[in-house]
Amino acid sequence: MAGVSYLGWGQAAGSKAKPSERPLVRRRVSECYQPQFDGLRALAVLTVMVDHFSADVPNFPLPDWIHLGATGVRLFLVLSGYFITASLRRARDRMETANLSFGKTIGAFYWRRYLRIAPAYFIFTGVALILGLGGVRHTWPWVVTGTVNWLIAATNQWPLTISHLWSVCVQEQFYLFWPLLILLLPRRWMLPAIISVALMGIAFRIGCVMFSMPMIARWVLPFGSLDSLAAGAALGWCGSRLRATRAGWLLALICLSMLSLAAVLRISDPTQLKSVLVEPLEAGAFAILVARTAAGFDGLAARFLSLPGLVFAGRISYGLYIYHALVAMIFNRWLPPSLRFVITTPSLRLMVFGMATLGVAAVSWCLVEQPINRLRARVTGKALGPGLSDNDRARPALATWNGTVVPES
Repeated sequence: MAGVSYLGWGQAAGSKAKPSERPLVRRRVSECYQPQFDGLRALAVLTVMVDHFSADVPNFPLPDWIHLGATGVRLFLVLSGYFITASLRRARDRMETANLSFGKTIGAFYWRRYLRIAPAYFIFTGVALILGLGGVRHTWPWVVTGTVNWLIAATNQWPLTISHLWSVCVQEQFYLFWPLLILLLPRRWMLPAIISVALMGIAFRIGCVMFSMPMIARWVLPFGSLDSLAAGAALGWCGSRLRATRAGWLLALICLSMLSLAAVLRISDPTQLKSVLVEPLEAGAFAILVARTAAGFDGLAARFLSLPGLVFAGRISYGLYIYHALVAMIFNRWLPPSLRFVITTPSLRLMVFGMATLGVAAVSWCLVEQPINRLRARVTGKALGPGLSDNDRARPALATWNGTVVPES
């Protein structure tokens, strides 16, 4: 049927857009829980898991030039910048209207971040130390201090078991200075400052190319992710939503084209300046996707992103990301010889490793992370207010999972 987008990007040709549904609505981000964001998180972490669990299998499950893991991490960074900045903006509003002190507000923010990140992170670290996996006993100071990305850059290699922690470390390092900017900078300077931060990320990668810095350092150091984090931050600060329009199919085509061009540039010569466009192209496409998700997809896209299984995977996406390397290392070390075919059969390995990781992450979420999330909501709620994805006002379809707080990015 002409004029209808079954993917939910557009709307029927015969319908009229209301004034409140202009393509880009600059307003504060709603605090109402949007399950489609969890679906988006799930897609991001699943691409990373598929990429890592099939890393040594040529052309499985997709051609080698399609780097699912890198793309999934980029989406995570954009989502992180979006949620954290929206949360900080609400904290600033509360600080100014309720006369809360800056110290109390920023202290509550840091506690909230620590209580969100630390439980699964240190469970992973403790298990890896006890079992002696992946050389963690030699690198534990870097792990405990959240500087694994700097270790990777300094050694120019990916250490087993802990290499995936680089993106978690980048985000935590970003959060050290970002609250200062959002809470203290005059509002009229905020958007130009966010744009400047994004340009700093691009400038850093240009400098890496010009001075022939190793590709790993260019990838894992926090400066190289600034444009992705800032892309999400701009949406979080402005409260922007991209609503359905008749030209929704065109918007979807633009996003797909940007991601395709980024995939092609990723396999080109990294010493050429055009390679620095990979990250901003992906970040731009994902910023559009996040803005569209904030307004809510319709049709098939809405049903897909709201699938109960996908939403639950999104809720525990942090645990899935943290534990998946640990699960793989345990299987590789202790699986009996008679069962080694599980590892050597790509499709079977994906299924077994994936289900095991899902089980570990679900147990961690139910027994550790979820109770601590409730605690942090009580402890920090007065200063920061409800987090964008911390509230439990979920839709009825998710009621069987609720009484919970939804994890932040």
